[in-house]
Amino acid sequence: MTDEANPPADEAAVLAGMILDPKQIDAVVGHLSAADFQHNHLRELFGFLIDANAAGRPTDSRSVLMQLRESGALKRIGASFIGRLTNAIGSAANVPYHVAKVRHAAILRRIRQVVPTIEAIADDDTQTPTQILDRIDAELIQIRQYDQPPAAVSHLGDDALRLCDEIDAAAGTGETRGLRTGLECFDQINGGFQDGTLNIIAARPSNGKSVLGLQWAQSIGTGFDYSVSDEGNYFVAQQPPKSTLFISLEMTRAELSARALASTTRIDGRRINSYRTTADQRRRLRAAAESMKATQTRLWQPHRATVSSIRATARLHQRQHGLGCLVVDYMQLVDSERGAKHDKETYRIGEICRGFKSLAMELGIPVVVLAQLNRESEGSLPTLAQLADSGKIEQHADTITAIHRQRGETNDANLVLLKWRNGKTPTIDITFDRQHSRFVGIEPKPVQPFTNLPNDTLDYDTLVRRD
Repeated sequence: MTDEANPPADEAAVLAGMILDPKQIDAVVGHLSAADFQHNHLRELFGFLIDANAAGRPTDSRSVLMQLRESGALKRIGASFIGRLTNAIGSAANVPYHVAKVRHAAILRRIRQVVPTIEAIADDDTQTPTQILDRIDAELIQIRQYDQPPAAVSHLGDDALRLCDEIDAAAGTGETRGLRTGLECFDQINGGFQDGTLNIIAARPSNGKSVLGLQWAQSIGTGFDYSVSDEGNYFVAQQPPKSTLFISLEMTRAELSARALASTTRIDGRRINSYRTTADQRRRLRAAAESMKATQTRLWQPHRATVSSIRATARLHQRQHGLGCLVVDYMQLVDSERGAKHDKETYRIGEICRGFKSLAMELGIPVVVLAQLNRESEGSLPTLAQLADSGKIEQHADTITAIHRQRGETNDANLVLLKWRNGKTPTIDITFDRQHSRFVGIEPKPVQPFTNLPNDTLDYDTLVRRD
């Protein structure tokens, strides 16, 4: 409880500054909310000033008193209280300083307020320790998110010049802005994964989404192309390796290791899984395994996971190793934060997608999440409607790519770009190399012109050709 007659000095200074200089209101609103004020009268007065400013009503001292009187709020707050407030401060010069102090105090209050909640969660005998930790982390994440500094407004010209500097620095080096996957036919069209984006890779069960996700994690973590057709390893456009974390909620480490070895050595995966290998193959397998220790691809295989636990692991990984990309296999196996089984699936998927998009922006990296397609997609090219809870996924995802495999024993496959930054939905022909657990690109066919460009005589090859 606070003394209504003697409000905290910093809170009073902020409100007085907003009344004395109404231009301060717009500067304050991005940093504070009414809930940040401990004093009841100041909390009510802050909300009133924000609403009046948004509605275009005057917020000087005289106008505020008149409007408060008309609304009946002046009886609660008191004209003398507002008078003492503005007379005691006298100037709005130090409002930013006082805003920072109020924000700091509000965060400390939130931390103290969450302690009883954490104690109650810890006393819940119906939850496992892992579930308890996830719920506690979810409470703390809300405070951490509030503690993030407000996004600054930048000048478009400054941002454009910085981009030009990056383009100049990359000239002649083969570097690209996006994080390349190593599947060149996909990278040429998609431009690679951009920092801060959520990228969905969808497929029907047993159609290769885990294979593709792990293949891309290996390529990004090593800088090598695992989709080439012979037994050599080649750098992808001279892209340096980036620390990559592959999170599997479906496959064991042994299964993932076997697939990684098959993709790297070009030894039939069936031989690796059955241990029926020759002496030469065992030598190659061990050499490949030793070389993997020097790469930057790491695996995490939890028994269960929520977005909160994935966020905590990704943050720790970023602090310890740096983090260039996160791959999650797969979305429908991620648990709700509350662990409630009765949550509607649409709500749960929306919550998960929103969490992954927030994580991508927080860490400034691409987050790649694998997802399940409905059985309806069998036989025909998949569409967004065949993606489970597609509305929520499409709302938060920056790109959505579907894997389509032909029926039968054929290895023909397609990547269908269902949502991407250039609007069109191209289809890329690829081959599934089943024995070596990888997808291989096919020689690209001529790309049709983009008819929605200002000059529709320019095709994609013209746009991306490097001097």
